[in-house]
Amino acid sequence: MESKVVKKLLVFGTMNIAAFMFSQNTVTDTISPKDKVIDEVVITGNSNPKNSIKTSTSISTLKSADIINSAPRTTAEIFRTIPGIRAESSGGEGNSNITVRGVPVSAGGSRYLLIQEDGLPVMQFGDIAFGTQDQFTRFDSFVSRVEALRGGSASVFASNSPAGIINFITKTGEKEGGSITQQIGLNYQNFRTDIDYGTPLGKDFYIGVGGFYRGGDGPRKTGYTSNNGGQFRLSLLKKLEKGSIRLYGKYLDDRTAAYMPMPIAVSGSDSNPDYSSLNNFDILTAALQSSNFKNDVTLGANGQILKSDIRDGMHSVSKTVGAEFNYDLGSGWKLDAKARYAANDGQFLAPFPASVGSKSEILESVTDYGSAVYAGTNTEVDNNAEYMKTVLFNTKLNNLNNFFSDVNISKKWNTVKMNAGVYNSSQNINISWNWNTYLMEVSDNNARLVDIISNTGTKITNNGLLNYGVPAFGGVNRNYDTRYSVIAPHAQVEINPIEKLTLDLGARYDFGNVSGSFSGTQNTRRVIDINENGTFETPEYAVEVVSGTAPVDYQYGIFGYSFGANYALNSRNALFARVSQGGSASADRILFAGYNYTNNDDPALDAVKVNKLNQIEVGYKLRGPNYYLNTTLFQARTIEANYEATTQLRTENKYESFGVELDGFFKLNKHFDIKAGLTYTHAEIKNAIDQTIIGNMPRRTPKFMYSFNPNVNIEKLSFGFFAVGSTKAFTQDSNKLVMPGYVTVNPYISYRLLKNLTLNVNANNVFNALAITEAEEGTLQGTNGIVRARTLPGRTMGASVKFDF
Repeated sequence: MESKVVKKLLVFGTMNIAAFMFSQNTVTDTISPKDKVIDEVVITGNSNPKNSIKTSTSISTLKSADIINSAPRTTAEIFRTIPGIRAESSGGEGNSNITVRGVPVSAGGSRYLLIQEDGLPVMQFGDIAFGTQDQFTRFDSFVSRVEALRGGSASVFASNSPAGIINFITKTGEKEGGSITQQIGLNYQNFRTDIDYGTPLGKDFYIGVGGFYRGGDGPRKTGYTSNNGGQFRLSLLKKLEKGSIRLYGKYLDDRTAAYMPMPIAVSGSDSNPDYSSLNNFDILTAALQSSNFKNDVTLGANGQILKSDIRDGMHSVSKTVGAEFNYDLGSGWKLDAKARYAANDGQFLAPFPASVGSKSEILESVTDYGSAVYAGTNTEVDNNAEYMKTVLFNTKLNNLNNFFSDVNISKKWNTVKMNAGVYNSSQNINISWNWNTYLMEVSDNNARLVDIISNTGTKITNNGLLNYGVPAFGGVNRNYDTRYSVIAPHAQVEINPIEKLTLDLGARYDFGNVSGSFSGTQNTRRVIDINENGTFETPEYAVEVVSGTAPVDYQYGIFGYSFGANYALNSRNALFARVSQGGSASADRILFAGYNYTNNDDPALDAVKVNKLNQIEVGYKLRGPNYYLNTTLFQARTIEANYEATTQLRTENKYESFGVELDGFFKLNKHFDIKAGLTYTHAEIKNAIDQTIIGNMPRRTPKFMYSFNPNVNIEKLSFGFFAVGSTKAFTQDSNKLVMPGYVTVNPYISYRLLKNLTLNVNANNVFNALAITEAEEGTLQGTNGIVRARTLPGRTMGASVKFDF
């Protein structure tokens, strides 16, 4: 297999060498207007905006029309067409796993990549448990474009984001006019309205407004309206004689369903598994949510009774205000400052199957089992059905407020550009885990809860509730109230020693301070009347109560640097190389792992405070009047630590990977063009606490990821499709159980009815591909033929009408 891979890489290299030789023989540095090359000015990960061919970075730009055509149903699905980005968007509108070529997904979220809005992060950490950054990020028509930087200079331009940056750049109101877009689901319930408008208010003064509101069921059957909410944005821009000042705000209040791993049948062997839906549970359309499972009552963080509506799902609330200021100080000096404050809170409610099996395996395993009935009835359960012991992840996001500022001053000389700045941030992580355990049937048609009755006639459960808490996980109800502060001075220098050569060197140092406390290290059980009905049901005799508090008070430092060189052979060709080092601080993921969080001299804590990433990139960029091709060879080395709540396993791993990334576009004529991307990765676990996994491939890492988008334009008509796929990968680091490769096809057709009225119809995963992105089990050995996995949803079809004015 490896020899075939080498042959393919040689073919890719030969293609690039041929393209390079051809362009060398036919292109001069003077290009006529009709031969103007395709290129774009980029601002993300650069101290000075410039054409992408002049940068020693790998960066892609997604325009609004491209995003709409690719038919994303969530924020993370926007990124799936970007070469080198792996976006596992099977969790719904948030809680997605996102990473960059060669960097592992060893925890939830996106530890090494940050999502930004207008150059500042949405969250200081991309992997906050149940508070990931995509939960607080929404794409709407007020977004002008999305820039995605992979590797490269991200180590010095952002904290905790050494692998890359995805930047949502919003409109300012400078372009007068706007649009209204109405979307509907054709085979699923979705109703969404987007609006944006910009106009001048006076001389050099502009206002922009926009946002969306939606309602519907989402791409899976939950039994109720799962998506309900929206977002509003406002921008005020004043242009000055030598600069500008901008104030902006965002209000997000959105409820969406969160999808956890779901039961799926598996036969065959670990290396050649055959995945299929269970009889009563279609893995492509089903959800663990149910209209029979809407309410939860538990003990809250402060000992109060907490009543929750499970239909709220991922409830994200963000109230944001920001400011930008730039000014030309004269003599080549410029000042650029950004600041933003966000008040973030919400709740995360999602059922998780702790175990799945037959009646005897799940229901009859309950202590003192006598019989089982569907909750609220006297009807005995179906002996031939499957059942779940379900943990409700009821997590209160009490306070995820943050503040970010970045002040930069730059100076230009003839051949030297210098930028120096100070980044300051504060991120609160105040979250409470208030989890309960339930029994329910496996069904995609409003699954019913199950009650257990003892041989003496006593109800062991209460309307399906088995435990207040999660004894199966060792008791994970917990609270943490921590604050992470960072001051990071950084500097970048760009030098043009000769006309065609650009060198850039940057460095950054994060001074991090962590304070606060967390509780739940020694939970106890008490008798409490949780439902407040005056009597004690069986589960109320053993209510898990959070106890045992540990203080947190430590510091950390991250030194990041990046050195790049870009040589423009001519106007169409450039070679580049980059060496970089960076890190991402461990936040809540290492709490409860047993370290001494108040001893900065403890070598055990010191080893896990920062996850380190070193990268090398070498690439070639080719531009022409109707094509471009970017080729990047990369190597990445990662050292990280993690702690998983559901398994109570601590990991400290070292990874190494290398590969190649291709990103291309070709326009055959005015009617046809195609975009394509391909990433090959060879990754290996170099060291680990578990010695048996050394030498294995990191979990969920495919060797190949690819996408291509052929597009046809005929006057008012445009149509095509996005195909996104990956080859097989392993579910866990043990490298036993395989997740098959897949490709999802997302077609679209757009027709301009009038000059300012456009109709669009698109589909996501039109062929119902079974695309498994993760699984809890690492092997079929010892299982009952059922594993728990997250898959991309099946076919969803939608239509939209856009009116421009």
